Amino acid sequence: MEKNEKLVLVDGNSLINRAFYALPLLKNSTGEYSNAVYGFCNILIKLIESEKPKYMAVAFDLGYPTFRHEMYAEYKAGRKKMPEELACQLPVLKQVLAAMNVTFVEQKSIEADDLIGTLANKYDVQTIIVSGDRDLFQLVNNKNSVWFTKKGITEAVIVTPQNIKEVYGVNADEVIDLKALMGDSSDNIKGVAGIGDKTAKKLIEQYGHIENVYEHIEELPALCKNRLYEGTESAKLSKKLATIKTDVQLDYKLEDLIFDFPFKKDVYNIFKHYEFNTLLKRPELYDNNEVIIEKKVVKINEIKTIAKIENLLKNLSTTNVFAFDINDNIIHVANSKFEENNIKINENDFSFSEILPKFKDFLQNENISKIVLNAKNMMHLLKKYGIQLNNFYDENLALYLLSGSQKTDYTQKSFCEKFGYEEQNICVALYAQKSIFDNELKKEGMLNLYNDVELPLISVLFEMEQNGFKIDIEELKIIGEEYKQELETLTQKIYLDAGEEFNIKSPKQVGVVLFEHLGLKMPRGMKKSTSVDVLERLVAEHPIINKILRFRKIEKLFSTYIEPFLQLADKDTHLIHTIFNQTLTSTGRLSSSEPNLQNIPIRDEEGKILRKIFIPRMQNGTIISSDYSQIELRLMAHFSADAKLLDAYKNNIDIHTQTASDIFEVPLDLVTDKMRRDAKAVNFGIIYGISDYGLSININSTRQEAKLFIEKYFATYTGVKQYLETCVEYAKQNGYVTTLFGRKRNIEELKSDNYMTRLFGERAAMNMPLQGTASDIIKIAMISVYKEFKRQNLKSKLILQIHDELLVDAVQGEEEIVKKILKECMETAAKLSVPLVVQISEGKTWFDAK
Repeated sequence: MEKNEKLVLVDGNSLINRAFYALPLLKNSTGEYSNAVYGFCNILIKLIESEKPKYMAVAFDLGYPTFRHEMYAEYKAGRKKMPEELACQLPVLKQVLAAMNVTFVEQKSIEADDLIGTLANKYDVQTIIVSGDRDLFQLVNNKNSVWFTKKGITEAVIVTPQNIKEVYGVNADEVIDLKALMGDSSDNIKGVAGIGDKTAKKLIEQYGHIENVYEHIEELPALCKNRLYEGTESAKLSKKLATIKTDVQLDYKLEDLIFDFPFKKDVYNIFKHYEFNTLLKRPELYDNNEVIIEKKVVKINEIKTIAKIENLLKNLSTTNVFAFDINDNIIHVANSKFEENNIKINENDFSFSEILPKFKDFLQNENISKIVLNAKNMMHLLKKYGIQLNNFYDENLALYLLSGSQKTDYTQKSFCEKFGYEEQNICVALYAQKSIFDNELKKEGMLNLYNDVELPLISVLFEMEQNGFKIDIEELKIIGEEYKQELETLTQKIYLDAGEEFNIKSPKQVGVVLFEHLGLKMPRGMKKSTSVDVLERLVAEHPIINKILRFRKIEKLFSTYIEPFLQLADKDTHLIHTIFNQTLTSTGRLSSSEPNLQNIPIRDEEGKILRKIFIPRMQNGTIISSDYSQIELRLMAHFSADAKLLDAYKNNIDIHTQTASDIFEVPLDLVTDKMRRDAKAVNFGIIYGISDYGLSININSTRQEAKLFIEKYFATYTGVKQYLETCVEYAKQNGYVTTLFGRKRNIEELKSDNYMTRLFGERAAMNMPLQGTASDIIKIAMISVYKEFKRQNLKSKLILQIHDELLVDAVQGEEEIVKKILKECMETAAKLSVPLVVQISEGKTWFDAK
């Protein structure tokens, strides 16, 4: 064997599939798909750099039928067709491989596995096989290892003779025997009916190869024996189908598999065409005699004196736009694509309190645009120095919209890396990218959404975070003490019921106590766990169960709310300041953190108690809540244009009563409370693409009854069914769906091989236009309310948004004008074919306001 020389054999179809489904559906500027090729190239480069192979080949399937189809016509039957977005990337990948001088091997009627098997067997050199296909484990030996791309494409398990049994449960020479027994649904290899993974591995562990299993068949239990007898021929055929050929006629010499690295200019040009920016800025990947990577020339001015700062400020006074950032005690400023000005604090005996006020007039000037990475964070920082940031452009927010509502939270470092700059050039990068982002937002139809909704919302959220929500500290302490005492009491009672002490917070220890020491049986059809679902099914079996459930509930409330609230509340004002996250959710909804005030329980008594501790900041003040009534159902009526839905809302008919009347086939006046509740579950379930099983759980019915309810709903509201089907079809064709205001959400799940993941993608495609539009509407309403409060110089403050609800801390005497503003701004935030309606309530606590 050649020492220190390695051969890499890549399963081309497997790897490009993994890459396609692991990465978002990327396109270059001309609209050509590239995500699969990009992912493939990344792992190839990772292999080259880590393993330093001398030889490489990539094997591809050349289509069906193969010689295995001659053995069994149904081989691989049922495999879904390759998506067009992936199929169009295969020729591109081969073009890249040719440019890399990497040999790609394909042969009519022969599969890639057999080509790899033959090449791995042909040469006396250490060989690494790269694939997401476990079939290739049979090739593992002292010479061959498999890089198994188990999760995505960047994480791989290296399978060797030493660990294959740990990874897969059998040795390499037993892989085909395992397939012969348990089959392989992905290849439509039948195996032995009734013999699954667990039994097959047990048989192989005991007897080895399948031939030996059959020699000892009379020793097996009757059921297993009968199944093996009945599946004898299928087992033989399955083993043949699973066996990789290692003797295909291939004329390649080992020297033919030498490839180019560093890469030549052709590779660089292809990467440039497909805009693989992270690969383009890595000069070590390319032959420097052929490729000279043009570095972005940025002049850096290290500003170390007050005189130079004054000169910079004089320069800024002649501009109408500049980029501004603060990072690691450095103030960065740029008003061109080529020159960065850095002011290092401390190093030059400067302090922020000395330097930042010098920029105050520029940062506050409404006529000068400031480009920043994260405006809200910058506003909080500047606030400490008495500076208000006005007229800004937030690039993190632009990237969020352009990403198809994928979570974005760029740091200075990650932003610069993305666009090919050094971290010290952050402001030059920001300055250069603004016009690019504007063009992309315009092209994607989201420039108005950015300028009119998302950007002005930043100021609203900043002020809401500054405002905070007051809590009754003394009441919170009392509740906390009550919870602590109850937890202590419950702990002793649980120990008494169990007959021993254990960690009640540990699911593992709870499981041991319940199922081993107390001998409780798992509910039929449920996996062994101590989840709430399982424990609720065991309540009647032992008095300890209710106590454990109560303990968990109180402990969660105490650790999630009571303790954090006591720590987070301002010691003087007793205000809690949450953070509103604008770029985290896939629907455009805002989320709340540190603490999460959107997630406080509302339905149970404990949640109500928690809401009672939130009070107005001013004496005799009032908490006012304004909540959209059924906004997503109203949007469903608007989007679907279903005549019956439109009629109900236009005539102010209760939609849940109307649906109940239709489903249960009774007059409106005979609809019972139970009927209305069930109809409400159907109405809201339809929005989220609920299944008959899910609905049956919600309304406590049989699955058949739930199925009938859904069918009746769609038969009644025919426009809704057609609309939902259109949403899914649009997402499948385009890869995304949009809201009324143009917000996009990429639906990558629809590309998945996994049925449940695709089902989730379909539900997301149905719901996103509704939930996303509702999110856009309440954002528009928030901006209007904020502006109107400012215009009328009100002292009342907007303090919280929870999905479709706004909360205002109203001062005494302003209650009526606040309610009027909320109603007008929220109900006119969007013009729909049905009216938007808000419900307003008030009280002396948050609880009373509901």
